[in-house]
Amino acid sequence: MMKPTQPAPSTGTCSRCGECCRWLPFVSVHQCKPHQLQYLRERGLKETGGFFLVNAPCRHLREDEPDESGERRWSCAIYDTRPATCRDFCGKTLSGGKRYYVPEGCTMAGEKKR
Repeated sequence: MMKPTQPAPSTGTCSRCGECCRWLPFVSVHQCKPHQLQYLRERGLKETGGFFLVNAPCRHLREDEPDESGERRWSCAIYDTRPATCRDFCGKTLSGGKRYYVPEGCTMAGEKKR
């Protein structure tokens, strides 16, 4: 018997995947020289969205009990008092054209502008 599927969260709604709170953007790929790229790739850093990422989960990230769908869901233990950098996160473009790290498939940010 198949499990009922949950409707996909709409754009602007967090899917609670926890990816934005688990990976720390370490450096932009575009800022690296060839020998630096090789060094970081040889060490197995995750590379996505133009960034090298370090697996550095926030200490306030907690895994919730799975719902009937069985999907892993995450939440913030300090959501009401979270810092501004977390409060402002939505994948938007910042001054100077920089962007926050937006995990692949992030429903909070919607479509990435390229």
